[in-house]
Amino acid sequence: MAFMETHFFSPSLGFGTDINVFIPTPNADEAMFHKDTSYFARGRRFQVLYLLHGGYGDYTDWLRLTSIERYAQEHKLAVIMPSASNSFYQNMVYGSDYLTYITEELPEMCQQLFPISRKRENTFIAGLSMGGYGALNLALRLPERYACAASLSGALDLVPILEQTSSLAESGVDVHNVFGDQLPADADLFRLAAKDVQEGKTLPKLYAAVGTEDPIVYATTPGAVQKLREAGCDVTYEEYPGSHEWAFWDAHIQNVLNWLPLTGTSVEED
Repeated sequence: MAFMETHFFSPSLGFGTDINVFIPTPNADEAMFHKDTSYFARGRRFQVLYLLHGGYGDYTDWLRLTSIERYAQEHKLAVIMPSASNSFYQNMVYGSDYLTYITEELPEMCQQLFPISRKRENTFIAGLSMGGYGALNLALRLPERYACAASLSGALDLVPILEQTSSLAESGVDVHNVFGDQLPADADLFRLAAKDVQEGKTLPKLYAAVGTEDPIVYATTPGAVQKLREAGCDVTYEEYPGSHEWAFWDAHIQNVLNWLPLTGTSVEED
């Protein structure tokens, strides 16, 4: 696995930012046991997962606190991990345009720099907590770009979160800076899904998992999944023992990778 930490200026954000990137490459195990390494060849492009951090996190979280590098190598999957502050991956009312950055600027730049696919069927997005919400929101906003989206312990129903605005602000997450005075229509997952169906768009497949001891999102997650299904989404939903913690996310990002329709590298024209 090749690991790259990349620092660059973002025109969308108006400041410098960082990403971590994994690209599967031949490793010692494959050399020792004479395994097939034809996946890493000139002209071949990898399926790609954009992997989002949670609140208070950054682009290093998944690398430091899980074994995602090892899992991605096993699945021959490229992984891109950006930073988005506490933005919920939105174009903030009072802040930076993280939605534009994540969905437009970042993919275009990464497709120029790394051997990743440009095709919808090879492009996935996932995240934990705030990033779980972000993954589903971005995929439902732009279903033509993402084939699958996955949430681990995601804040899928934002209404209860907005009702806790004061306590969130005290802890460092100011949802008023993100959304303004009220939740806009395109920040509501259920309305987005219904709108996509009404417009005849092909919806991404969705995955959601939550810990049954999670004090933050477990109470609202089953209802949110039901609302998504009623809106027309194909949602795989799983509950496991666990809380809002890295042990849960490290274990169940493996379920996400097993769920994704991974087919190996492909040859694509630029």
